[in-house]
Formats: sequence, structure tokens, C-alpha cells
Amino acid sequence: PHPPHTTNDPSPPTNRTHCHDPRSSTPHTPTTMASSTAIPRLSTTIGEAVGAAKSEKVVVIKVGTSSLLRKDHLHLSLLGTLAETCADLAAAGCKVIVVTSGAVGAGCQVLGTTEKPVDLAGKQALAAVGMVRLMRMYDDFFTSVSQPIAQVLLSLDNLMDRTQYLNAQRTFQALLTRNVIPIVNENDTIAVQNLKFGDNDTLSAHIASLVDADYLFLLTDVDGLYTGNPNADPEAKLIPLVENIEDLEVDTSGGAGTKFGTGGMATKISAARMAVAGGCHTVVMHSNQLPFLTDIVVNGASYGTLFLAVPQPLGGRKRWILLQQPAEGYIMLNKKAESALNNDKSLYGTHIVSVTGEWAADDAVRLLVADEDAEEGSEPRELGRAILNYSSKECEKLIGQLSDDFFDVVGYSGAESLAHRNNICLWIPGGEEATLQDFPEINMESHPSVADLGEFLADLNQDKPKTPPPSSFTEEEEDII
Repeated sequence: PHPPHTTNDPSPPTNRTHCHDPRSSTPHTPTTMASSTAIPRLSTTIGEAVGAAKSEKVVVIKVGTSSLLRKDHLHLSLLGTLAETCADLAAAGCKVIVVTSGAVGAGCQVLGTTEKPVDLAGKQALAAVGMVRLMRMYDDFFTSVSQPIAQVLLSLDNLMDRTQYLNAQRTFQALLTRNVIPIVNENDTIAVQNLKFGDNDTLSAHIASLVDADYLFLLTDVDGLYTGNPNADPEAKLIPLVENIEDLEVDTSGGAGTKFGTGGMATKISAARMAVAGGCHTVVMHSNQLPFLTDIVVNGASYGTLFLAVPQPLGGRKRWILLQQPAEGYIMLNKKAESALNNDKSLYGTHIVSVTGEWAADDAVRLLVADEDAEEGSEPRELGRAILNYSSKECEKLIGQLSDDFFDVVGYSGAESLAHRNNICLWIPGGEEATLQDFPEINMESHPSVADLGEFLADLNQDKPKTPPPSSFTEEEEDII
């Protein structure tokens, strides 16, 4: 038996013991995360629920509008394949979550409208109409394979609030332990423009992080990530594997795949970045490859584009911080700061090069760094995010200042650091990038575009990683940093 769980801020466990639960016959039940009221206590502790849900691999499948709609109608054969695939994954012992798009498109179909509204209220109205039709179809298809489902509606402010975030985590774990597949969508009816995920790629990454998923599948209408838009560039090539997103050199200017969609390849790369930082492999692939999902998860087969999870993923509160909506601004750091943060140090005034934008104390702010070998005019690299102890105006005054001088600069006795190490989250924790060698269970030789594995690995390793590895500091150097 598990020991009693006493903490109010559980971090996902790393051990995965085997357990078997009979399938539940729980019917489809709508669930809305719109309140921070604590969920009634279950018969098991939260720690036990998390452990039970993580007994097998957790898989999040995001189905895009371009996949769900076919000639402005719901793609019924895809919905059937999705239900069968989810049932196969469940039979293989996996826990499955589906993040669905297509509510606005389905609403247009119901009302006979051919154009997507441009105003927020119009989109919300059509989403409300379409979600009823969409969930009816999901319920019909999943019932045909004896798989119970539940509807979960989320908005960004639910996950921005720490209490609601934990409540949502408990609800997902309760559903997964009962072998119920949550069908997730954004709660468009109550969401406001500045508190929207904006696209379901981002929503799916938040969900993958929330439930400590092993795999996130972003299904779309192309075979994966290409070096350019394959519909416009005949020279564009498929990228089978991405070890470090910062090393990508691709053109993602194609935009959304359909007139009813909101995402595109750029949002999928952004979603992959969020997911891999939490230890979740992310696969961008064509929706017609749905039948291969079980082979990918269970046997390590390779299709589409695989983004490898970082070897030291964030957990608990740090993972939540990294997913926060950042303030409109950023701090430019020096190289000494990057080495310090990779070694789990706090952020000080001597680490700052410049301050851009405005924010208040306790806001989440992006941390940027310029690579020494970067080409002139290239964009700086986002190292991570941090909850700062000082406002933007105060940070500007503290550039280059030692902690002992903070009182004289800001006029009050504040924190010794600009951000404590517990409030600093890096996209590549510890500066340790993922490599294919870290995951021997992944079989890249099975990828349709990999003709020669040796040649593929040689091309993969020809460029040195941009992120410097963590270094070892002496006690005197630690005092300076």
C-alpha cells in the first residue's frame, strides 16, 4: 500500500508499477473546470490516484479541425478509426486522453453556414452549437467499441490558477483510473480573448503536462514537420526526428490548415516545446496514420516527426510555472547566467544585460540569451521563464548590481535575488538536451523516410548542440554567481 499523501502540491511520480483495473461502464458525463472549489475526497489518496493512472503509458491525442472535417462535414471514417485506436491503446494497458477541435466547424455545418465568424461572440455561439453535435458523434463511435468517455471543458484561466490546476489534475486522474477516456476541448462559451489557449495544439500540450503524459500526438493533414511548406515548396523535406527544437531551421509561415482551423505548424512546434519540457515525447503526423499509434507507443515504431522529451523533465510546481502566460516583456541574460541557471542557481542582477517591456512583481517573465555564434540579426534564444521578485522598472535599476546593493537601489529590503531558483524554469532543464541514444526503445529504422539508419544518425550528429552543458563550480565560484 502507498503511504498517506500529505502534500497539497503533488508532483507526478517517476516509478510505474503495474496494476489492472476492470473497465468501467461509466456513461459519458460532461465536466467543466470553471470553479476552484475543491473536489470531494476520493476513496484513495491523490498520490495513489496518480500512481494508478501512471501504471501504464499515458497518451494524449489531439485531433485537428483539418482532420475532423471533410468537405465541410465531419469525417466519420476518421472518428471511427480514432475510436478503434483508442480502444486498442486501452486494451494494451495505456491511459488515453483525446483533445478535440472542430466545434466551430461542426456548428457551421449544423446551421448551414459556410464562413467562420470573425468576432469572438460568433465563434463562441457556433462552438456551443457544434460541440453538441461533436460529442454526440464521439459518444456513438466510442460506445460502439465499448469505451466509456467523458467531456471535459477547460479555459486558460483554469490552469493559470494553481488551485484549479490541481483540481483539474485530480479529475483527470480519477477518470483515468476508471478507464474513462476524457474528450477535452476549450470552454469557448466563457473564455475571453486574452484568456484563451487560442488553439488546441497549445491546449493539448497543457493537458499532456498536467497528466504527466508519455506521448502527445498532434494529428494534422500533413505527414509531419517539413523544412518548408510541402504544398508550396517542392524541395521541402520531412524531418523524422527533432532532438532540440532550438536547432530547427524550418519555414512555418503556412498558417492554419483549413478556414475553420486556428493552428498551423508554428503552433505545433510551440506545443511540442511545452510538452517535451515536461518529459512527453511529441509526434506530429498525418491523421491517416492513426492505426499506427499503438505500434508507436507499445513497440517504439516511428512515423511523422518525433520531438524527443528532455532527459530531466520539470515536475510539480515548476512545470506549472513554465506553462504560465508570460508578461509582455523579457530579460536578456549573459552567458554566465545561462551556466548558473543550468546549475540550479538563482537569478541575480549581475546576470542581466537588458530589460524590455513592463511587468509587476510576481509576474512570469521570459528569459532570453544571445548565442555567441549566432548570425547578426538573428533572434535571441528563449532559455526559460521565471517568476520575478521585482517589477520591470526595478529590474532595470538592478542591472549589474550585487545583492548587497539592492536596498540602496530600490529603497526597501527585498529579496536577495531577482528570481529564486525554485521559481526559475528552463525549457531544457539542466541544459541537458535529449538524444536518440537516451531512448533505445525508439526504432527510427522503422520510419518510412529513413532508408539508411547509419546515414541518418551521421546527419543527426553532425551539428553540435547550441545549449551549453552544465558546468561544475568551485565553492568560490558559487559565491560569485
